[in-house]
This record gives sequence, C-alpha cells and structure tokens, in this order.
Amino acid sequence: MTNGEKMVGSIATRNIVTIDADDSLENAGKQMDKNQVSMLVVTENKKIIGLLTAGDWFKSFYLHVGCHLPDYKFHGERIAQHELQNAKLENAKKRAKEFKQTKVRDIMNRHFNTISEDASLTKAVHEMKASDLRRLLVTDKTGEVNGVLGRTKTILELLSEL
Repeated sequence: MTNGEKMVGSIATRNIVTIDADDSLENAGKQMDKNQVSMLVVTENKKIIGLLTAGDWFKSFYLHVGCHLPDYKFHGERIAQHELQNAKLENAKKRAKEFKQTKVRDIMNRHFNTISEDASLTKAVHEMKASDLRRLLVTDKTGEVNGVLGRTKTILELLSEL
C-alpha cells in the first residue's frame, strides 16, 4: 500500500480465460458461459492481441441475427404474414450459422491497456478514464498478464476506503 491505498494486485481478478483469435464466436460464447466470465483475452501464438467482451459478442449477435428474427406479436395471422415470418426465420437461421462460424478476430477489441499490479487503485481509475476503458489487464513485475481489473470493482473498493 502507498499512503494506505490498496494496490491493483490486491483486488484484480485472477481468473483469465483465453481464446485463440481464429476460434469461432460460438465457442467464445460457450467459453464465457462455462467459465462464468464476461470477457475473454484473445491470443495468437500465445501473444495477447485483443479482448472479447460479452457486450461485443451480444452486439455482434444482434447485428448478425437478432434484428432479423421474426416478430411474432400479431394475432390472427393471414397467409401472407405467415409466409413473411417463415422467410424471416429462414434468413435468421442462415445468419445464425454465419455468426457461429465467424472468427473471434473479426469482432474482438484490439484496444486494451495494461497496468502493473503494484499500481495504486487511484492510478487505475485515472488510466481507465483517460483511455475510456472499462477494464485493464494487470501485469506482474516481468510484464506477464496475470489478472484483470474492472471499473466497477475498482470504484467500489475506493468507495469503501473513503
């Protein structure tokens, strides 16, 4: 602690789940669900090249598939409406197949920052604000990534100290 303030390493989440850049978005979703995480660290040849968040994943799903799903709000269908809904459903199925096969690298966020586990939480907040990021990758003394620091957890910790 510096001046009584906690360091980044004391609250960083150590559960880092990685995924290869050439893996599919379907597998990415399964990895997030299985590991109960909202972010995957994207690697290529064991080097970190980006991040994939649950928000990125959902936005891509919606743009590829969700906005093409049929709307079943109406009652008392007529034949033409039913045929239109079936055509929308077939289109959505085709787009879902494409989405599942899309590579992580195609939608990952290439912009990420790191912060030393020995940095103060105040420094982390300033870094997040300056770079407009919700999370930072945490590094050890050798520069290896060993954790993730999220904005909400950081702010809650700072508030508990005030």
